[in-house]
Amino acid sequence: MRSEVVRVRLQPEERQALAALCGESRTASDVIRLLFRDQAGLPLPVGPAEAEALRGTNEELRRIGINLNQAVRAMNEGRVGYEPHLDAALRKLANGVFRLRADVDLMLRISRKERKRVGHGA
Repeated sequence: MRSEVVRVRLQPEERQALAALCGESRTASDVIRLLFRDQAGLPLPVGPAEAEALRGTNEELRRIGINLNQAVRAMNEGRVGYEPHLDAALRKLANGVFRLRADVDLMLRISRKERKRVGHGA
């Protein structure tokens, strides 16, 4: 839920440029929020087609994470020879996959909320 309001004063040419970016389908708040998120390095909403592709990617990442965890477990249980450097690399890779999945989940949540908001005409 958006609870913070920020006021910005614009020069006439800045206001015209903002209106051009808005077109007929976006509010000034939408455009400013997207520009801010882009400049701040925050995840941006994605469209329905991109969201579907991201869901598929997220499922693949989940499977990769499972395989990495199984490999680490096999080493720790002695089913395969323990290699400290391999163990550390696998754990680092698993953590990276976990963080990537979290980022993809965040992008999907942002996009889902945005589509619901637009769909309800809010």
